[in-house]
Amino acid sequence: MTATIKTVYDVRAYGAAGDGSTLDTVAINRAIERCRDSGGGTVLLPAGTYLSGTVFMYSDVTLHLDAGAVLLGSPNVDDYPALPYTSEYRNTALIAAIGAERFSIEGRGTIDGNGDAFAEYASADLLRDFDASYTRQGEAYFRENDKADDGPVEMKRRPGILILILNGRDAQVSRLHIRNAPNWCLHVAGTDGALLTGLDIKNSLLVPNADGIDVSRSRNVRISDCNIEAGDDGLAFSPCAEGFGGGANENIVVQNCMIQSRSAGIRIGWDAYNFRNFQFHNIVIRDSNRGIGLFLREGESIENIVFSNIVIETRLHKGKWWGKAEPIHISALPGLEHAGRVVDRQVKPGHVRGVTFSNVAIRGEQGIVLHGSAHTPLENIVFDNVRMHMKSGPLMETFGGNFDFRPALDAEMNVFGHDIPALYAKHVKGLKLRGFELSWEDGMPDYCRNGIEIESFADVAIEGFRGRQPQADEGAAIVLRGGRGVIIRNSAAAPGTACFLRAEGVEGAALFAGNVTLEAKEAIAPEGNGFVLYGNID
Repeated sequence: MTATIKTVYDVRAYGAAGDGSTLDTVAINRAIERCRDSGGGTVLLPAGTYLSGTVFMYSDVTLHLDAGAVLLGSPNVDDYPALPYTSEYRNTALIAAIGAERFSIEGRGTIDGNGDAFAEYASADLLRDFDASYTRQGEAYFRENDKADDGPVEMKRRPGILILILNGRDAQVSRLHIRNAPNWCLHVAGTDGALLTGLDIKNSLLVPNADGIDVSRSRNVRISDCNIEAGDDGLAFSPCAEGFGGGANENIVVQNCMIQSRSAGIRIGWDAYNFRNFQFHNIVIRDSNRGIGLFLREGESIENIVFSNIVIETRLHKGKWWGKAEPIHISALPGLEHAGRVVDRQVKPGHVRGVTFSNVAIRGEQGIVLHGSAHTPLENIVFDNVRMHMKSGPLMETFGGNFDFRPALDAEMNVFGHDIPALYAKHVKGLKLRGFELSWEDGMPDYCRNGIEIESFADVAIEGFRGRQPQADEGAAIVLRGGRGVIIRNSAAAPGTACFLRAEGVEGAALFAGNVTLEAKEAIAPEGNGFVLYGNID
């Protein structure tokens, strides 16, 4: 047997200085092109700092960064030539792999986007994308919101993407340290087969759009064993991909990751194409502005999504970041034009259905939000074995008590005042809560009145719930309004419960069975609401 040994192409042999001040773009690209022209192999960046503009990757090439090697993005935007593809005004990259197959970027070295060179850390981004008059605080909402200490900050003209993998196949990015993206970080678009593993991504938590990993209109993607700190979404699927071609996002597996974000730890949607067959396992989302967000805004559908073994910790953050500390947010609403994208209002909306959360531990300052529409109810959302603790925080009065549905077609639905239960659901069908345990910190704001609120629903089942309302003598553990078909069984009122179940306008079959309400001052209100009572202890 004869072994084929691929040549290693050391960038220093092609003129790279690696001294952190000499621009090494030409030398690095020369080494990669020589590797490509020879049939493939490994391009080596030994220890050193390689200042560079755009580097292009090709099929069958491995770019290997040794320990101690740093590929440092140039602070000069003119060193990033325009690419033939643009998405949300982004058409430049530090590393660009377009149409490449069977390639990899790997090593124990670092890719540094030099984000500090493009940030104005003393100035907040003050662009208004909603009308504060609809918020609980009115124009006072901006009194603290306009400070720069929590971001997002103003940015100079900056490169568009740190690493772009576009229209590829069998791509791999592994084991690297990735730092200081000035904009989108690692973006996989229109690609079939990608493995992103062992990545340590740390971007500034003050820089807008500095997502961790974005996956747009791609399939058969695996993401594992990553630590992600991102100023914007940690993991985002199909973010603003209109210039990168079409196709569904499908067959995605994410596991064993830790995420910190100023927007959503995990985001799915929105887009003009479908999302289906996603699995997320063993994920920790910490100190984030929103935990998990699913957004339907166009004609797409989101279905067959599973989250299991998830820890979520959220808190309110200042600044114009999207989100209001919801650990989980699912919404299906008409969208609006965004970044030049024209939304066709005549397109029939898709659906969100078949989303499961199991073995989830939550600690946060605002509640879960599930909000469909009359034409697009959220279908078959399941929560199985969820422990949730609602806590207070320093920004509850200045920013709390609002829902955030950006981008929404109706101005009053972007950021607006709303009471905050631990779980709020509207326009849902087939919602199931099984083994849901709810607790509250003392001293919650007055806008927190109820434990669970569900309205405009069909076929809701609550089984194995234990909890109460947040205030001592006001509100209810469970509130149901304007729905049809409900089962509540094998549940219990926690000590301090005022009213366990308040039901208004519930029609059709309604069962209240096997529940223990000894700790509640009132089991069900009002009386005579049509529930069949069986085997309860009160």
